[in-house]
Amino acid sequence: MLKFLLKKNIRVYAAVISMLMTLSFCKYAATGTEKRDETSRPSVTYSNPYFKGTMEERFSQVEKISKLFGVECDHCHNEELTVFTENGEISKKMMAASVALGVDCDYCHIDGKRYTEKENQARNMFELSETMAVECNFCHMGKEKLTSRGLQAKTAFLTRDWATKGSKQCLECHIEKKQFALNFYGWQVLNAMKGLKGM
Repeated sequence: MLKFLLKKNIRVYAAVISMLMTLSFCKYAATGTEKRDETSRPSVTYSNPYFKGTMEERFSQVEKISKLFGVECDHCHNEELTVFTENGEISKKMMAASVALGVDCDYCHIDGKRYTEKENQARNMFELSETMAVECNFCHMGKEKLTSRGLQAKTAFLTRDWATKGSKQCLECHIEKKQFALNFYGWQVLNAMKGLKGM
């Protein structure tokens, strides 16, 4: 009988302890859902090559961008800064381009709806990077600096009238989405150029 009572008491104690643990966990979880003070900054940080410097300097850069585009943080982020919106995903690509070119957003953007004279060139470049499945830093490494592949591309742009004909012109010589691999015609053009240069 004593063993039976001990077993029964142990079960009761275990049930009480598990209920207390559940309640304390619920209380702990609920404290995270309270509305955040509007003046406080989120503690989450991300590795982003566009933003440089201390936390204060980075926050200043974010404020500059939001002011330029006339948007709030929730335009690109959820409240906890753990998920990017569709606009945030676009912004990440734009920031990667900015880093590759060594420029700020206002190099191409006047505001959220207006652009500088660089707009057409930027649109052509984004189409090209999508067509060829590469990032901007495949060719660019600063405002006026190009990678070796970027220098080759620049030569092709000049000889193939890319500025007016755009990315589709590139596919005459290149295989689509193959990191600029050449097709048969492209190899012929390259070999002819090497012959002209005495290579």
